[in-house]
Amino acid sequence: MKEFPLRLDRYFFTHQEVAANPDFIQDDENNPTHLELIVEGHASRLADHGHRYGITARVEPNQDESKNLPYFFSIMAFGIISIKDDALGQSAIESIIETSGIQLLFGAIRERLADMTSRGPWDLIQLDFIPLTIKIDS
Repeated sequence: MKEFPLRLDRYFFTHQEVAANPDFIQDDENNPTHLELIVEGHASRLADHGHRYGITARVEPNQDESKNLPYFFSIMAFGIISIKDDALGQSAIESIIETSGIQLLFGAIRERLADMTSRGPWDLIQLDFIPLTIKIDS
């Protein structure tokens, strides 16, 4: 297998908040939960180094469109990705960052949300697939 041209240097959560909804009705048949998400992602080349990119991802429920939520939450993550091998060229590398980089952070957010809600009064929240690509800010 050919080595992937990018490396995740590090990521961390810049904001993480979960609160159990005291008005949640645990009755899937008569009061099903419907979760609509607000999802944002941004990427930009870091000014200090031409081969590193910063990626930001944020997920929270759209409270106007969601119904009977067991938890209110907001999680934001920031990751730094480095180019290990730029033989593909800058445009190909940036295309990979715009798709794979943001998905990597959403995977981390998905796991963090499941972990944070697993010890609450209601069932844990597992985020489903989130199809998203971003554009690198100029």
